Amino acid sequence: MQYDFLLTCEDGKKISATHFGYDGSPLVIVSSAVGTDRGYYSKFANYLVEQNFQVVTFDYRGIGESKAKKDDKSTCLSNWGVQDLTAVINWAKTKAQAESILLVGHSIAGQIFPLAKNKELVNAAYFVASQTASSSYWSGTQKLSVKLFWNLMLPTTTTLTGSLPAWTYGGKQPLPKYIAKEWAQWGRHKNGSLQDCQVRAKQFKEINIPLRFISISDDKMLAPKPAVERLVDQYGGSRKEHQHWYPDEFGKKSIGHFGFFRSVNSELWEDVGLWLDRHI
Repeated sequence: MQYDFLLTCEDGKKISATHFGYDGSPLVIVSSAVGTDRGYYSKFANYLVEQNFQVVTFDYRGIGESKAKKDDKSTCLSNWGVQDLTAVINWAKTKAQAESILLVGHSIAGQIFPLAKNKELVNAAYFVASQTASSSYWSGTQKLSVKLFWNLMLPTTTTLTGSLPAWTYGGKQPLPKYIAKEWAQWGRHKNGSLQDCQVRAKQFKEINIPLRFISISDDKMLAPKPAVERLVDQYGGSRKEHQHWYPDEFGKKSIGHFGFFRSVNSELWEDVGLWLDRHI
C-alpha cells in the first residue's frame, strides 16, 4: 500500500509526503539529504516494507513537491528540523498508529534531527553520510574546495540567481535562497550547525537513544570520516556507534555520498533493516 498526502506544520506551511506499508507496524521516517526529493528513497522504502516496517518519506519545505515562495524566510535549514520533521514525527505518532517510531537519515538529516521539538518520540536513528558542515573537518584539496564553496561559489551564485543551483553542490535540486544562506553559515563556523548556540548544543547532547552512523571511505568530498566523527561527538548519550565502510568490503568499486540508497547497492540495506529491528 502506498499513498501521497500533505502535512501541515505548526507554522501553517504544507509539506508533501508518501506513506508506504500498513498502519500499526513499526514506522521508519526517512529524512533526506540536502536538495534531494523523497522519490529518491522510494525503492529503499519498499525494501523496508518487505521487512515488515511502514515508512514515510517527505520533501522538506522548498524541495520537491513541498513548494515555497522564493523569498520566504521560513524556508530555511533550521525549519527542516524545527517545523518539517516535527510535523512528520507528530503524524507518525497520532495518525499512523505506529508501534514504534524509527528514523533513517541521510546527510543533513543528522544535523536537523536534534532540532525536532518531539524528537523524544523516536526510538532509534540510523544515519548515512551525516556530517558536520564545518569545513574544519575536511583536508587537502577537498578542504580548499569546501572553503571556496562556502565563501565564494555559494554566496555569488545565490546572489546572482536567487537560489543555489544543484550543480554547485552535487545535489539533485536548486536550493532556495534562505536555505543556502543558512547552510553557508553552518559551513563557515567551527561548530557547524551548532554555531555558538548553547540551546542547540543542549538539544544535541540531550539525545540518548540508540544511534548508528555510517561513513563511507570514498565519500571524501561531501562527508569525510572526520566530519562524521565530529557530528557523532556532538550528540549525547552512550548508545551511539560509528562504522566506516569501504566499498571493496561489499565487492563495490564505489558507493559515494548518494550510492547507499540506490537499488544497485540494495545489499547494503540489510544492515539497516536488522539494526532497526533490534531497536523497535
